Amino acid sequence: MTVRKASLPLPPRTPAYVSREVGAAELCVSPATWDCMVAAGELPKADKRFLGTMPRWEWAAVQAHLRGDNERTTMQEDVYVRGANNAKAKEKRGA
Repeated sequence: MTVRKASLPLPPRTPAYVSREVGAAELCVSPATWDCMVAAGELPKADKRFLGTMPRWEWAAVQAHLRGDNERTTMQEDVYVRGANNAKAKEKRGA
């Protein structure tokens, strides 16, 4: 059985990495709504550093995504931009 939103204990400060339950409670939504928001791209995907066994989200990334700062990060992750950056780095090493 799922715990009700009002019953979810929140830590005194938001941790750097949140579980879906804590993240949902911070946004005042249910964990199921959190899952729907992740699936719809309204929230970032879970961080993969936890071996996939316990999905966690970096809270700063969640806040940046909600503010709309995600355009800057997606530009840096673009394969063409990454290739151009690699070419610049290669030129510096060769010179």
